[in-house]
Amino acid sequence: MPISRRLLGRTIATRLTGVTNATGYYGQIGARNGLDPTVAAPADPPAKSDDDPRVAAYFIVFPGAGAPGGEDSLDETVVDLDWPVQITAAGGDTDDVLALVDRIDALLYRWAPATTNGVICGPLRTPPGFSPLLIPDDGQNPRRFFVPLQYQLTAHT
Repeated sequence: MPISRRLLGRTIATRLTGVTNATGYYGQIGARNGLDPTVAAPADPPAKSDDDPRVAAYFIVFPGAGAPGGEDSLDETVVDLDWPVQITAAGGDTDDVLALVDRIDALLYRWAPATTNGVICGPLRTPPGFSPLLIPDDGQNPRRFFVPLQYQLTAHT
């Protein structure tokens, strides 16, 4: 049985509905791209307030395609998938983004999705050597900051 990348991505999105004080999107920003596909999300990330035009904290889940794992079983009956996911955390100021990163990391790091359809998932971890920096986005007015977070897991049947 193949491992569903779509199911893995949606499982991460469901987990991240627990992130507070931020708008979450799946794949791209847009009203049809909320973490819960049955609930419309804001078409654009909202402002912090009527008096503060900087963008409020938001994040986008980008599921990866992954690749077959390198460990074959002796009888070749186990299918492995090394699967990545990127979550881009963004906001109108440095402190908002760093606080958002803490909330996302608390939900994902070392968390293993529940076993479904005969697929067993290992815990999410950061790729070796990955240490992202906060990046200013001067193409937006007012300026935004963002950071790409990466996690990976190994799933097998």
